[in-house]
Amino acid sequence: MRYSEILEKGLERIRAAGMEPYLDLGAETHSQNRLNRHYMDSLVFEMRILGSRQADTTTTLFGQTLSSPILASAMCKSRILERLAPWETPYLEQIAAGLADSGSMMATGGVELDELARIVDQGAPVMHIVKPYGDDELIRRHLERAAELGCVAVGMDIDAFFEEKAWDEVPGPPDWKLSPKSLDTMRQFCEATPLPFIAKGVLSVQDAQRAKAFGAKGIVVSFHGGEAIDYAVPILQILPAIREAVPDLTILVDSGFRRGTDVLKALTLGANGVAMVTQLLIACAADGRAGVTAMMAVLHEELQRTMSLTGCPSVAEIDPSILHVAG
Repeated sequence: MRYSEILEKGLERIRAAGMEPYLDLGAETHSQNRLNRHYMDSLVFEMRILGSRQADTTTTLFGQTLSSPILASAMCKSRILERLAPWETPYLEQIAAGLADSGSMMATGGVELDELARIVDQGAPVMHIVKPYGDDELIRRHLERAAELGCVAVGMDIDAFFEEKAWDEVPGPPDWKLSPKSLDTMRQFCEATPLPFIAKGVLSVQDAQRAKAFGAKGIVVSFHGGEAIDYAVPILQILPAIREAVPDLTILVDSGFRRGTDVLKALTLGANGVAMVTQLLIACAADGRAGVTAMMAVLHEELQRTMSLTGCPSVAEIDPSILHVAG
């Protein structure tokens, strides 16, 4: 299936359920997503065709060899996909299976531990991102269980310290109430797990440096798809400064990435991997596991072709000078 076919089929089902507005969540004015897209679109490539060859997109993240640096961002219960029930197989498991078929990596967010086990069973490497629950013992149980199940990394949504902002957010159970954590507490969480710990929701040099100081091995540069703060700085605008500040950390990015060309822009500016949610939700709505596999194939082909056209033979050999600012 072509990209447009996957989107059209998935969006048709989502619109029929009245859920299309939920594809663009955001705080207050929703300006952060618009500004993020505008900045991403202002970045353009030069072509370096002569002497180039077919690019190799394989990469390694957290000890796992992946077909490309495109993976899922942290996923949990989806208000969109819930409305498309009944599902013969739970949709998060279908997404994880589609990512396994694609040689990619799954990431989970606020899921129950039995659900996490079923997701791991689908075969894709899993990074488990824990919400900053008010109950620290609940967080520790998640970290411990993720290690037992064989997850490749764990982490926390630091951009949810002060709750997420969307127009219909409903408070969860009392033990799921979110709250900020001190730097000492974050250090304790890092020390409580043998897995690499990821700080998800970093959007400044200061937070990147503090994450490294408390023991994080990686960060996700993100504003939670628009639900963290209004007028957030665009991901790709802040990314180069963050990469310069923490050159030895694994840096993933998410929020607003849609195409293979978007992925190459992020890699050029210092990301090790690019995580997506919306495109995978639409693909799952279109055709479950097969839809996710098809979407990942399209994104992989787009990234490979653009790398080949810009003279980048591998992910490790991407040359930052191929990128320019239009106008």
